Amino acid sequence: MPISRNEAADALRAISKTELVSSSAYRYARAAPQLFWWGAIWFVGYGVTYVKAEWSAVWIPLVIVGSFGSGWIDARARRAAEKRDWRRSAAIWVAILFFLGALFAILPPLGGSRLGAFFPILGGFAYTLLGIWHRGIRLLVTGVAITALTLLGFFWFPDYFALWMAIIGGGGLMLGGVWLRSL
Repeated sequence: MPISRNEAADALRAISKTELVSSSAYRYARAAPQLFWWGAIWFVGYGVTYVKAEWSAVWIPLVIVGSFGSGWIDARARRAAEKRDWRRSAAIWVAILFFLGALFAILPPLGGSRLGAFFPILGGFAYTLLGIWHRGIRLLVTGVAITALTLLGFFWFPDYFALWMAIIGGGGLMLGGVWLRSL
């Protein structure tokens, strides 16, 4: 029995929808460990900064360890799923560092809470863009939430901003990782 045009179109739409859900689940599974990892980094970094602001230099080794850990997590996921050119990833990191250096060269000196809010907003923007680009509503919501919660803590709880970011920012990233994994 031949299928009608409408039945064929319905089947193609169902296949397309299944493909979109499957690719989203794959990307979420790749992003979830990164959210856990950086959530832990944020928790430690902002927690230490809250305890003693003079110790905020702890962020330097945390970001270095965080970046290497992030690369390791990504390399592990790539080996398991696909082979990509590691040089592309390295070039992206170099470009990011270059443009961040350029921004800091032209911006007035940032310190304290302003610097502490800059990177979470930048990260939230990145997750938002990834969510839009990949049609991943969970990544988009995570990015918007990170940005909104950062702004909320910055403006409403300035005396407790570092604590806010340790608990809400770090915990929020970890919760986002759980949410991405639950698909």
